[in-house]
Amino acid sequence: MGRGSKSATQLPQHTLKFIQSCSRLLGRKTTSAEFVHALSVPGYSSKCLLRTAHIVAKQKKIRVSEIETSVEALGVRTSAIIIAINTICEATLDSGPAARVWTPIFKEMMSEIELGYHFGSSAGSVGAEKEMLIGFSRLAGLAVLLVSHPAAFTEWYLRTGGASSSDDAIATFGCDPYQVSSLLLQRLGLGPQNALGTAVTLVALHPSVVEAKPVIQTWLAAFHCVQALKAGKRRPVDNASRDFFPELAEHVESDPLPAHLEILFEEVEKLRAAHSL
Repeated sequence: MGRGSKSATQLPQHTLKFIQSCSRLLGRKTTSAEFVHALSVPGYSSKCLLRTAHIVAKQKKIRVSEIETSVEALGVRTSAIIIAINTICEATLDSGPAARVWTPIFKEMMSEIELGYHFGSSAGSVGAEKEMLIGFSRLAGLAVLLVSHPAAFTEWYLRTGGASSSDDAIATFGCDPYQVSSLLLQRLGLGPQNALGTAVTLVALHPSVVEAKPVIQTWLAAFHCVQALKAGKRRPVDNASRDFFPELAEHVESDPLPAHLEILFEEVEKLRAAHSL
């Protein structure tokens, strides 16, 4: 990876250790109390969990019981992903980027995270938390490059809209945004397979190019499904992705829409009506 890749993922050590401690909890059964204990590190706010769980704190200082209630409502795995996403977003904003640059990036990122959450909730084989991570990873590299190369990134983004050739990106930053996203997931302790899934998806490689383990195939299919929903389609054009999730199989038009799909499509339309897509 080029000259920009190392600096692009330099996060404070206490930040990395904190998120990594949350990430380790994803690999085993963890109670809400254990997860809340991991959040006791000074300097971290749990407000994002309360906001996501639609819980209003009764006092200015958030109570431990309110955090536990939020985690119980969201689930430990989803809460860990929310904390990771929130920490990266706050670090980006703390760097003081131009609103005309970070606003469209964050808007698109949040819409894909929310779409992913609803899709993952309907497709049990992928899960809400992994789908949120897929939505986050597509634009996370841009956020990190914005922090590490503010002037160069602003010029590049306003010129390209965040979509350019790899040669252009490498000439500007010394690396490609997908490389930063992939490395970031590894640095956050979210697993090499998730990092590889990010790379395969964002660089549009066919999974046969690498060892196509199930997690990579799932990542790629889920990405295509969410992009189809974002484009106003119920299913992706790609046959492999369309048929990958049994929960989303084609139904007979004369039959009622399955409840989980009805909920999914309703939530997507709500996002569209709110101009989030």
